Amino acid sequence: MLSASLVLVTACSNDTPRKNAPHELGAHDTQPPGTNSTEVKDDGQSSAPPDPEPSGPPRIDFIGRFDTREPASPTCGWPGCRIVARFEGTRVSARLEEITESWMDGGPSEWDVTIDGQLQPKLVMAAGTKDYVLATKLPRGVHVVELYKRNEAQTGVTRFHGYDFGDGTLLAPPGRHVRKIEIIGDSQPAAFGVDGVGKGPMCPPVTWAAQWQDFHKSFGARLGEGLKAEVSGTVYSGKGIVKNVWAADKETMPKLFPRAVPTDESSTWDFGAYVPDVVVFMIGGNDFALGQPVDEGPATLAQFTDAYDAFVVTVRERYADAHLFLLTSPSVNDAEPPNRRSRTNVLAGIDTVVTRRHSAGDTRVYAVTPPVAVETELTGCEGHGSPEFHQRLAKDLTPIIREKTGW
Repeated sequence: MLSASLVLVTACSNDTPRKNAPHELGAHDTQPPGTNSTEVKDDGQSSAPPDPEPSGPPRIDFIGRFDTREPASPTCGWPGCRIVARFEGTRVSARLEEITESWMDGGPSEWDVTIDGQLQPKLVMAAGTKDYVLATKLPRGVHVVELYKRNEAQTGVTRFHGYDFGDGTLLAPPGRHVRKIEIIGDSQPAAFGVDGVGKGPMCPPVTWAAQWQDFHKSFGARLGEGLKAEVSGTVYSGKGIVKNVWAADKETMPKLFPRAVPTDESSTWDFGAYVPDVVVFMIGGNDFALGQPVDEGPATLAQFTDAYDAFVVTVRERYADAHLFLLTSPSVNDAEPPNRRSRTNVLAGIDTVVTRRHSAGDTRVYAVTPPVAVETELTGCEGHGSPEFHQRLAKDLTPIIREKTGW
């Protein structure tokens, strides 16, 4: 097992979203990676490959998981989806469609808008299709626009119908980072409640609302910033390996993993479209949590271990050369729920999975055991991590990944 000094948090929401909130535009109160002095910096221990120069025909880049069955209108559900374009002109707007379900309480989706690396007021989606003005009166010349999905799929899914540059011109997209990371997990990797510090513990109007989520502030996004890597978020609150928090919900993370949009079982993700060099797992606490609204009991250690092992094998089949880091959440402990030995079981399960994979010849699977989190780190909605916590976690995890990857 790798010895790790980092502190992680993986507390998961015990609630399920059900309906939508009204459309509004609001200022983004804190900055995502790349826009302020708190971001994780490359420490110079290794040099990231330079980003390629813009090249090729004019196009829009879609980074992360999108459902492209309608090629002209890709759909994003997972957090951290990015829609990037480089253009010459003075204005840009986007036509977006918010896809809502009756159970999506806590929506609609929220997107960060970046123009030339500068964060703009976030977009709070309205139901249906709408044109959103992203920037006007830009200096004449070349600019880069990016949309970045902040929230999880259960609080909103968005379909992109195109950018409008007015009398401007779409150009070849900017060069992308060569390195790629995928984060697999539940609510804490999703940065659930990160914008709700001081609003909780149960943030209004519902603690799982999109307005309190922001994957842009997650430890995964911060990690990517410091390591000069793209990051994709395969994360969903309340999910486990064998059992979910919501007892009636049988769609565990292994069942969602193959989907382009997690809430659409008919969608299939093309794993060749994004092949990570590093996969970080942070999941398992929900398998031993109290079920809602009626508890049906925890998974057994054998069930958890076998299912986790099978999931790691599945991920390895998709990503033959990736380094797989299996993290035990520091918010999982043996005190709550009582008599379930949650942390002990997650630790034991991960250790066994790593041992099995090494015995099978797969030595690029690692166990990482952070210390148990302290109360002052869990000040987001429903006891989730603060922005500073995610920042520190990324900083501490960076050297562990560097050691194994040579980055």
